[in-house]
Amino acid sequence: MSPPLLTYDLSLLDRSERKWRGSPALRAVYGDIFSEIGRRLVPGRTLEIGSGIGMAREFIPGLVTSDIVATRFAARGVSAYDVPREEWGNIVAVDMLHHLVEPLRFLASAAAALRPGGRIVLAEPAGTAWGRIFYAWFHHEPCQPGNVRPPFRFAAAPGGAFANMGMAHVLFGRERVRVENELREHGLRIAGVRYRDLLAYPATGGFSHRALLPAGLIRGLLALERLVPQVLMRFLALRLVVVLEKDASA
Repeated sequence: MSPPLLTYDLSLLDRSERKWRGSPALRAVYGDIFSEIGRRLVPGRTLEIGSGIGMAREFIPGLVTSDIVATRFAARGVSAYDVPREEWGNIVAVDMLHHLVEPLRFLASAAAALRPGGRIVLAEPAGTAWGRIFYAWFHHEPCQPGNVRPPFRFAAAPGGAFANMGMAHVLFGRERVRVENELREHGLRIAGVRYRDLLAYPATGGFSHRALLPAGLIRGLLALERLVPQVLMRFLALRLVVVLEKDASA
């Protein structure tokens, strides 16, 4: 068996952990994201794909962490294209889908590993009008929804790197009907898509910059953002949370 293809620099994990521990603002926003994911889960064991530094463990009890290779943060080495078939109740991933050159292949693998009635819950960047502007200014990875086209297989750069932060916005927005038809072949349906994060996330400074506001004010911003109608957030949001559910009779 060939070694797994690394899609990011594992040496960055230690730096990310230091930033996570030292930034209450960052923990406030990501904690809110993980808590929202937790509310979408059904009973059963939960596997996270692409756990990075394992932040989600602090908010989702009993979470089984994994990454492309096992690390001190991730309990298991798991490829997104070969999810272990252990009848998981849930499979979750944060900021992982947009790194895949074959995103629908991952969803097919995850569907096969879920028990009937199980869920896949994804949190991803959103390639909305504001998202494209924000990520072009402040993030090193491209956000190019126009490049996300059928059959949704993409060419990786030399060394295997790939990213398009507009991926989920297209798959579950512009191309939703086409994608739903393909997912139906694997017993999956789109149970929900919610756009979120407007100003609170930029105010954290992310993993690369200092926070602009204290954690208390950021929590207040998060509360206000929940009041913004989804019809507006589809143009303004920086993230989205997607819930896919496997047919209970599968």
